[in-house]
Amino acid sequence: MLILLGILVGVFVLLAVGTWLSNRYRKRAPEEKKEECRIEIPLDCCGAHEVCEVEEMLKHPDQIVYFEDEELDRYQGISADQYNDRQIEEFRDVLYTLNGDEIRKWLLSIERRKIQLPSVLRPEALQLIADS
Repeated sequence: MLILLGILVGVFVLLAVGTWLSNRYRKRAPEEKKEECRIEIPLDCCGAHEVCEVEEMLKHPDQIVYFEDEELDRYQGISADQYNDRQIEEFRDVLYTLNGDEIRKWLLSIERRKIQLPSVLRPEALQLIADS
């Protein structure tokens, strides 16, 4: 019985010493580096990326960028004050899924597609642009 107790104490001591040594001398994992957002910036960039992107869109008036809003094309030619509540909500759903920096581009996109933003959404869109 005394031998069995000695073996158990020995195993416990070996585990404790092994754990201590492992913690002390193991290679510490380098701290996780935060993922860096690498953006390719042209050498001639002025630093106002959002303005540059909008200006780039203005340079190509025939280019239309969609924001997963192709269903809005059916509203071409409808006046800004002629939308019903359901149609306004369709526009609002798209508007509120956009990032702040995408709203100007989206407004330009729907304008190029000859779609008028519902008049009740104009103040909301301008406020979202101002808040971003």
